[in-house]
Amino acid sequence: MKTQLIITHPGSAHFDEVTAISFLLAEKTAAQFRIERREPLPVELEDPDIWVIDIGLRHEPEKHNFDHHQSLDCPASFVLVAGYLGLLETMSVMPWWQFKDSVDRIGPVESSVIFHAGDDLVNRNPVESWLVTRFAGESEQCIPMLKDYGKKLIGEAKTLKKQIDYWKTAERLVIAGVPAVLGETRESAGLDEFRRLEKNPPDIVISLDRTGSGWRLYRYDGAPVNFTLIADSPDIAFAHKNGFMAKTKERLPLDALISLVSKAVTAH
Repeated sequence: MKTQLIITHPGSAHFDEVTAISFLLAEKTAAQFRIERREPLPVELEDPDIWVIDIGLRHEPEKHNFDHHQSLDCPASFVLVAGYLGLLETMSVMPWWQFKDSVDRIGPVESSVIFHAGDDLVNRNPVESWLVTRFAGESEQCIPMLKDYGKKLIGEAKTLKKQIDYWKTAERLVIAGVPAVLGETRESAGLDEFRRLEKNPPDIVISLDRTGSGWRLYRYDGAPVNFTLIADSPDIAFAHKNGFMAKTKERLPLDALISLVSKAVTAH
């Protein structure tokens, strides 16, 4: 089997090219790769058997050139490679996706302001710093680790997208004027991302209780809902003192459930 060459830029390494290469290693499992951190030669930019990532000032997928520095409007290299591999729709649901793309293109300080992510200092990740420093010094030795890293990211994104897709098809309700969603599942993963992607996100989430036989009632911050108002109901097994969550003893019928939750709504 012919070993394929990946060329990426010398000097400091970054999240962008490390993640782009990780996607490539994770998806192209039948190929063998080696990595060189240097400037590409003009002839190498024309050779589709050589992958040039985050350097070269060209985005030419057919020639396996994936750089974005020629334009601020061009997504970061990890986004370009994900798109080429057919992963973009899946990976873009990850909550860090747009932020990390922005960080690479316009910088961490401005991106922190745009995404309301706090001061840039709080977004500095010691694990990421270790990984990119290790790659900068020992790129070849990092190939197995980067392959595992890529597989983990892709696996997490596929799981998250599956959950988001589930919540998109869940039953939508309006309870005493408050938008709600009901899912007959004990898994709450993907809810925050689902709400982030919705134009009119639900403020109340009703799902199956993970530990009991009833429903789990949850409201998001800012919703005019206080579940302590129904704490004394004979149908309630538990209501958090802060009012954001409650559990029913049994799986009530929908009409009874809506009636119960409506009593927790503070603004009609």
